[in-house]
Amino acid sequence: MGVSDVDIRQVSLLTVEPSAPSTRRTTSKGIAAGDIVEIDKRGRRFHALVLEMEQLESNRFELKVRPLDSRISYRTASVREVIEVWRRAGR
Repeated sequence: MGVSDVDIRQVSLLTVEPSAPSTRRTTSKGIAAGDIVEIDKRGRRFHALVLEMEQLESNRFELKVRPLDSRISYRTASVREVIEVWRRAGR
């Protein structure tokens, strides 16, 4: 039995719904003031409105945000903490 006779397919152990968010990394180019973002900050996920984006001395971008849930006290987030972005209409 040769290698060509064996069915070599990768079997998925997890099922992913087609509507699941993508795992692509978000870049700073895809985020602007007025967008709604989902943020994962230290394991806590929340939605927030982006107020502005600032570039730090380390060349990383920091978002100034206003959480949509009043129980959240975070007011800043890094681009790496952004899970998903919903763009403001009209851009």
